Amino acid sequence: MYRRAFTLLELVAVLVIIGLLLAFSPLALDYLVAEKELESEVSRIGTTIELLKVQAVIDQASYAMHIDTDGNRWAVQIPVEVEEQPAEEDADPIRYFVLEPDIAPEDLNWHRLPEGISIELYEGRRRIDKGRYRIKYDPGGTVPPHSLVLESDNIKSLNEDERIRTIKVNFPGFVSYSPGRVIEDFKKTESEIGR
Repeated sequence: MYRRAFTLLELVAVLVIIGLLLAFSPLALDYLVAEKELESEVSRIGTTIELLKVQAVIDQASYAMHIDTDGNRWAVQIPVEVEEQPAEEDADPIRYFVLEPDIAPEDLNWHRLPEGISIELYEGRRRIDKGRYRIKYDPGGTVPPHSLVLESDNIKSLNEDERIRTIKVNFPGFVSYSPGRVIEDFKKTESEIGR
C-alpha cells in the first residue's frame, strides 16, 4: 500500500506561511506592548489622582499634582507638617499640614513617562501651553475640571482611539477615562459609566 507523502510544493507553501507568521509576529507584539504601556500609564495617573483626592479629605490638607508637558513627566506634592505654639504658655502646640506654594522642581519626585508617550494638559477646553503646571486638590478633595491626554508614538495607527487616551477630572474630582482625545465637556458618557 502507498502512504501519501507531502509534495515539495506543499512543504514550500507551509514554510512560506510559517515564515510570514514569524515575520509579522514581532510587529503584533510591539503593538500589544505599546498599547499595554499606554494603558498602564493612564491607570497609574488616574489612580494617583483618586488617591490625592482621598488623602486631601483624610488629612484635611491640600495636595498637588505637577504636570511638566515639556519633560513628559508628572509629580505629586504632599503637604508638610507645621507646628505653631499657641499664645497660652501651657497649651499644646498646634500641628497642621501646609502645601508649600513655591516648591522647586528639583525638590519633587518626578515620574517620567516611557519613551514615545507624551502628555498634554487641558483646563476645561483650553490647552495649557508647554511648561510646568500645578493642579491643587483642596482639603475637601475638590479640584478644577481638567483633562490629561496621553499619546503613544509607539502605536503606529491612524486611529486616534488606539494611540490616545484621555483622563478627565470633573468637578468636584471624579475621574473618568476615554479612548481618543475627549475634551469637549466634563460629563460622563454612557461608555464611561462604571469605570
